[in-house]
Amino acid sequence: MQHTRLISIANELERFEASESRAHTGTGSRREGEKFEHKVLELWDETAKYLSNEAKCTPVQVKRKRFNRISFEDRQLYLPTSLQPQGKSNERESWFDTSFSVAELINNFPGKDDAIKRYSPTKGPYGRTKYPNIYSGLTTRFDGTIICVDKGVLAKKILLEYKTGKASKGEKIDGNAHERLSFQIMQYLEVATRYPQCSLAVITNGAFIRYRNKYHPLFHQQADRLTNFRWFEMEYCSFAEQYMGFIEKLKKWIFEGK
Repeated sequence: MQHTRLISIANELERFEASESRAHTGTGSRREGEKFEHKVLELWDETAKYLSNEAKCTPVQVKRKRFNRISFEDRQLYLPTSLQPQGKSNERESWFDTSFSVAELINNFPGKDDAIKRYSPTKGPYGRTKYPNIYSGLTTRFDGTIICVDKGVLAKKILLEYKTGKASKGEKIDGNAHERLSFQIMQYLEVATRYPQCSLAVITNGAFIRYRNKYHPLFHQQADRLTNFRWFEMEYCSFAEQYMGFIEKLKKWIFEGK
């Protein structure tokens, strides 16, 4: 299958540069983050086109999210898309969640009563039974998701996080904005227990391999640690070959079920 355009987009993602850091503004909160996300959506759209040479591709909507549904034999692969949907998915909507209520996560473990007993302060506005008010209405979010369905059953959910980096002085990545990802990883560990199999894929620009930083080696270290636990899997993609390797895994799953 020809995928020259796919490789071209992967190279563009690797070369992507965010603008210089500004005071009180993290790289992930600026417009460059949105531009990078749009470029990643191009990658998913081109991946769907690449796979549709041998499989059926249909843009569908789940809640407010858009996906390309790739269908082959009894398997369906849902990839995020920028295309207008032509219909709705019949799959369970909760499979596609990317936003999770903190209250629901706490109720799942350790439970509201135990959280009050074990976590709450003894005084103050959130003391004792008022403790649930400290997280009421709050959510934890991920940037996207990819869904694998086999014979109508959720086989795997992949949560997606997109990160951009910039080295204003051309040597070391700016600031500590990317440390938020460490918190996202902790949240992933909790969210993953809600699904039969759930992994986390972090897609970054190539700044993380062009400039000095602590994030690239330590996030890979965390991913390696997680291989000791069957329930968890994490990968960190920062250059074109890794993006393409991730796509090849999706291709192998949809066509071979592996």
